[in-house]
Amino acid sequence: MARWLLIAALVLLALAGVSQLVIPPVAEHRIDDRLTDGGGTADVSLQAFPAARLLFGEGSRLSVTGSGLALGVQQQSNVFDKLDGFDRVDVNLTKFHAGPFAIANFDLERPAPSAPYHLVSSSRTTPGDLAQYGAARLGLPGGPLLRFFTDQALGSNRQIPIELDMELRSDGGRVVVLSGGGTVAGYPTGPLAELITSTIAVRL
Repeated sequence: MARWLLIAALVLLALAGVSQLVIPPVAEHRIDDRLTDGGGTADVSLQAFPAARLLFGEGSRLSVTGSGLALGVQQQSNVFDKLDGFDRVDVNLTKFHAGPFAIANFDLERPAPSAPYHLVSSSRTTPGDLAQYGAARLGLPGGPLLRFFTDQALGSNRQIPIELDMELRSDGGRVVVLSGGGTVAGYPTGPLAELITSTIAVRL
């Protein structure tokens, strides 16, 4: 009996060892594929013990770097669903496009499970690009921001800067702004921050 218990224990240990070697690279490759489907490069690193936690969207760390990506805008209400299961999150993307937005940098970090997310991003767009993509498709609400884009439509090639620097928390995956904010040519905006973040997070 003791012999069989020993054999079973050794088999379980072997399976656990194999899973630590196999599961992370497979999960990393899937995220890489989703991010680079339209072009660009990405480097994904996942850490979890046991590695089987990754099968349930959990782990100790998720780290992503990349550049030159071409991402179609995707809206999702539970933006942080795929990130909340990780103790630490580090996402750093540079020089890529998300729909009509040319993004110079996108940094999203959370140093600990109980800490808020910190988002810093710089990007640009033009009224012409937004009009071509469609305000309704982007989910832009009415109000000063949409009126600003409409008023600028005649100068459709004018570059509009978008600066984001805010602390965010997850409420069941939904984005809640704790502090900071964002501006589009000086106009405050929260929806665009959520839209850009969702476009990236949905692929992780």
